[in-house]
Amino acid sequence: MKDLLNEIINTTIEKISFQDVLKLSNMSEYEFNVIKTKIFLENKTENEVYFKIVKNSRIKESIFCYWSLIYEEELKNKNFEKKEDAFLNKVIISELTRKKFYQSVFLKIEKNKLDLIENGTEIHFIDVCKYIKENRKIQKYKKILECFNELEDYVLLVGIKLNKENI
Repeated sequence: MKDLLNEIINTTIEKISFQDVLKLSNMSEYEFNVIKTKIFLENKTENEVYFKIVKNSRIKESIFCYWSLIYEEELKNKNFEKKEDAFLNKVIISELTRKKFYQSVFLKIEKNKLDLIENGTEIHFIDVCKYIKENRKIQKYKKILECFNELEDYVLLVGIKLNKENI
């Protein structure tokens, strides 16, 4: 998977380590779990990356669910001084752009009162089968291709949480 991501979204991942499986609670009838990982880049920086295989027809709903999950995860880790503390964060969502093998969307937070969510995130929906077949990399990614061929109309969601400095 590391090599595939390095090729498609032009990253320099050295290592991927599993962190957790997160489940969105009480938000959507669409069951939404993601695998949370930490990636270590060539320049020694770290980023949180989330993976999920999603149905192609559910891309827009997946953007909402993914963002809600990240928001929920960060809210659980915050302590509020008073119960009356109010907060408002505006989410800016870029257009869903189509490249040859994947669609991407960028979400950014504009904070108003509290530092609830300090990051933005990129979400890539990668058509893994199309990429592997068109680039004739069937032998190199045989196991990944077998998995996605069984799923047919599914794409890989790759959510990359960005640090403030990268936004």
